[in-house]
Amino acid sequence: MSPYLTVQDRRQRAHGAVDRLHERLLANDVHGFAAVFAVNGVLELPFGPAALRGREQVREYVRDDITAIVSQTRYDTTDPDVLVVEWEAGGSRHLTVVRVGGGGVELFRDYSGPAAAGEEPRSG
Repeated sequence: MSPYLTVQDRRQRAHGAVDRLHERLLANDVHGFAAVFAVNGVLELPFGPAALRGREQVREYVRDDITAIVSQTRYDTTDPDVLVVEWEAGGSRHLTVVRVGGGGVELFRDYSGPAAAGEEPRSG
């Protein structure tokens, strides 16, 4: 058996990881959510605090921030390891870029906040 995955296998792996993230969020399972990440996976919040690296930091951040998901839409990209996911949760929208490798989610870049929600930024 070849150690290399086909494009279709890689795309299925990415969708499977997002399925598991979604399931864990719906179950309010922060430990399960963090476990989907690669050991050194990164959760980036361009409109928030610095990037979080590793499962423990992801778990601690998400622990207080899980909200009910109302909807989810996924978009494939030309890279089979990368999906763009739109989430609606907690009254706001999240546009997330998810990159998945053999060890799990390597990058979860979440563009949430006023710009992602289509709201005007608040000043001062």
